[in-house]
Amino acid sequence: MSKCGSERKNIDIDSLNERVRKAGMKLTQQRTQMLKILLGHPDPISADEIFKKFDDKSDGMDLVTIYRILKKFEEAGLVSRLEFGDGVARFELALESGHHHHHVICRQCQRVEPIHICDLDPHIKMVETMGYKQVSHRLDFFGVCSRCQ
Repeated sequence: MSKCGSERKNIDIDSLNERVRKAGMKLTQQRTQMLKILLGHPDPISADEIFKKFDDKSDGMDLVTIYRILKKFEEAGLVSRLEFGDGVARFELALESGHHHHHVICRQCQRVEPIHICDLDPHIKMVETMGYKQVSHRLDFFGVCSRCQ
């Protein structure tokens, strides 16, 4: 069952690197640096933004490699892929399996803020009684933030 509203726990690069190893991936300098970028970015971030934050692009790091790593991280449950209807995929660390939060997105400036509330457990249980397993959900709000009003 999906759990909502988890707060960002004290997570460090060592625990993330351990999750990479447990997922059966080789721990490369590129993967470690990408995890550091994701860890240091509190909001969902695009692959382009990740690429701009890379220190050393001389070791073969390019946008294609970033997308490949992100896909591997997503398959391993390390990151969540978020799409807010603007054609840009964004990524954020998945702090713990089954835990997530929702977002509110400004229609004008595209600012994304997390919302740490969720009361959907009764609805999830209802869907499970219909015979569904591994039920998950997404809930995003859109509006105009106070800065853009």
